[in-house]
Amino acid sequence: MIRLIRYEFIKQFRKRSILALFVVFSLASLFKIYGEYRSYSYLTDGNGERSWHMHHWQLYEEYRGEITPEKIERLLAVYQPLVEATSDMTASTATDDPDTMTGNLYSDRNLLDRYFVQPMQYFYEYSGRSEQVANRARQNAALYGERGAVYQQRKSGAIYNLYAGRTIPAFSYREMCNYYLNYDFSIVLTLLLCLYGIIGTFVSEKETQMDMLLLVSPGGGRKTALAKILAATLFLLLISLWFSLLDLIGFAASFQTFEGLALPVFAIPNFAESSVNISIFQYVLLSAALKCAGTWVIGMLWLLVSMFWKNALLPFVMGLSLCMALTVSGAARAYSNFVWPKVLNPYSLLTNRVLLGKTEFVNLGGFPILTWQAAICFALIAGLVLAAAIYFLSAENYHRCVRRAK
Repeated sequence: MIRLIRYEFIKQFRKRSILALFVVFSLASLFKIYGEYRSYSYLTDGNGERSWHMHHWQLYEEYRGEITPEKIERLLAVYQPLVEATSDMTASTATDDPDTMTGNLYSDRNLLDRYFVQPMQYFYEYSGRSEQVANRARQNAALYGERGAVYQQRKSGAIYNLYAGRTIPAFSYREMCNYYLNYDFSIVLTLLLCLYGIIGTFVSEKETQMDMLLLVSPGGGRKTALAKILAATLFLLLISLWFSLLDLIGFAASFQTFEGLALPVFAIPNFAESSVNISIFQYVLLSAALKCAGTWVIGMLWLLVSMFWKNALLPFVMGLSLCMALTVSGAARAYSNFVWPKVLNPYSLLTNRVLLGKTEFVNLGGFPILTWQAAICFALIAGLVLAAAIYFLSAENYHRCVRRAK
């Protein structure tokens, strides 16, 4: 069986066109990531004496690590005079002031504000805000317990367990991680490449009528169909994992650092209400797994659609239309309060910050289940049902039918 899977994988997915698209899409993603860095980062001004880039990393060595009162006081001692000097907007706008870091008072203030004051304030105050949420959830749990509202009590208890004790004890550069966690372009490339590869799995043999010959071959029929399903699964997982890895490498190379990966994921502002208490690096791994699950389910749907056609064009168009429908539906419901459309749409697993960035639950049998946990469970069930449908709808091998008749 392993040899058959290997044969099917090589036959279907080691084509020149797929390899060429793989290279082109990978390069396109890297160029897009570098464009994000050049467009949005303020540290792209080189290493000159007045550059933000140079002074940022010099200051960073001083303030990185554990957040202490001494560091905060030291930072404010530099920042407050700049605020006072520029508050009335009458300070000099010269760009060659020798008494400043970057050549301008306003520029100095903006550098400190964007990369040090605001992040450190957010980190320092986050534990207090999360403790307020935890205390409120604990009070709600006690109140719901008195009223006999079991589900609400369990939900409040789950929120308390998520938020109690949350803290960001260390200061670290987070810009690279922020843009990485909000990057979606590679999802489009992943889906297009997977669709192009998957769509010919059954069609190519029907176009040459090899499918009829396989039915009388000892290894043909459903055994071949199972090998195709497993080979397609391997292809989908490899493509999804590759682009997840490439995104991380691309952002780290563009921003020239891996700093920030050890921070808790809620250190990124739009993950303040995250439903997971893990580091950003752990989030990267979890996100890659969720993307694999979402890609696999959509791939199995494409495979089921394609097995009924003898020409690749129509199933490709149908697969693309299904993909667009899932994408539009997922984008429309991404930030709504209706959680079931997000849970049931496998596209949500691809843009998984929609699920992981906010603490939301679904009610399953009276128990609160986090939306990302429910989504991956439903996705795996749906994928297995689709794979089983492909297997049982495939024509059975002639020799097996004869043996069964006897």
